[in-house]
Amino acid sequence: MLFGLKRMLPAIESGALGEGAVYRMARLYERPRGARVRPGLVQCPICGASATRFLPFGLAGRPNAQCPTCGSVERHRFLWLYLLRRTKLLTGRYRMLHTAPEPPLEARLRPLPNLRYTSVDLFNPNADVQADLTDLPFRDGAFDAVISSHVLEHIRDDHAAMRELARVLRPGGRAIVMVPHDPKRPRTYEDWSVNTAAGRMRAFGHPFHYRIYGADCAGRLEQAGFAVTVIATASLFTPHQRRRFRINRNYLFDCVRLDCARR
Repeated sequence: MLFGLKRMLPAIESGALGEGAVYRMARLYERPRGARVRPGLVQCPICGASATRFLPFGLAGRPNAQCPTCGSVERHRFLWLYLLRRTKLLTGRYRMLHTAPEPPLEARLRPLPNLRYTSVDLFNPNADVQADLTDLPFRDGAFDAVISSHVLEHIRDDHAAMRELARVLRPGGRAIVMVPHDPKRPRTYEDWSVNTAAGRMRAFGHPFHYRIYGADCAGRLEQAGFAVTVIATASLFTPHQRRRFRINRNYLFDCVRLDCARR
């Protein structure tokens, strides 16, 4: 997650700025300061802030999306509430790996005394470990839990990345995975003839994405060695809660590493 990526879009689409150069900019991981909103009925479950309306966010400028206090957006709030309500990962003792750590979530996860927290990212200078998700520098079964939100769509060989996530988890370990997901698509949309940032922006809605995942996403994760449960926001929250926490229609994949992860 980068703050301010939209301002760089013309340079990215023209080819003047590559992915590595963008994601190495430490300042883009710092939440912009100075937003002023009045307290109201909209609430962020991550930081507890309230507002009459959240801020716009994203390359398309989604309205009422970003918490003005911690910077969380809809998927972060969904993920946090799922961890809080449906798992013991926030209270039990776990070795946790967080891929491409989003600042609003990292700020809450890293200080938890029950977690041995490690972050990993290919470019982010603030991550504990800089590494490629398709070739992680961790031993087999090094972690009890993995959090990976909106990372796999950035990786050309996502099958290799999924296998690595399974490998570094102990058998029975848990990976919570989120990706851009359209369950109405029978198959994940990829087009390898699209090879420019501008083309990927038109095809996938982001200059550094390689795909939009479809209904076969769970199957991809299963092939890597996971048992997968798909969780929809509609199954976890009432309409009133979705409005209160500003959570859009979204999905996550709760994955349990099987005894034999596939290589």
